[in-house]
Amino acid sequence: MSSDSAKRAIRERLEARRRSLLSRYQRESADSSRDAEATEDVDSAEPWDARVLSLITEVDLRTLENVARALHRLDSDTYGTCTVCNEVIEPARLRALPEATECVDCVRSAAKSSPRWPVPIDDSSDPSAPHHTA
Repeated sequence: MSSDSAKRAIRERLEARRRSLLSRYQRESADSSRDAEATEDVDSAEPWDARVLSLITEVDLRTLENVARALHRLDSDTYGTCTVCNEVIEPARLRALPEATECVDCVRSAAKSSPRWPVPIDDSSDPSAPHHTA
């Protein structure tokens, strides 16, 4: 990372992304547990965290993990470097997806080499597999 001001700006974007994701679940958590919150210590974050984790989707959880990793890379001066080829990740990609770990070329290469959707397995040679007739 080049300058302290650029690093601060990236950190702010990553932390804003984290807050945005968590605030969605904070609202859901508050709506679903107003009675429970009335009896809890307001300063205690643990019960809120447990409720949030129980509500969070797998995609958002993965995004939060990626944001945390990006913050770690920022602290260790490896932010913006592709984790596959060690080349610089395009600034436009980082603006669009600040937690990106791979450059566009590596993402495209991975997409070509492995299918995105599960490929049906031909089990016609397996005698124990159920056979469907049309």
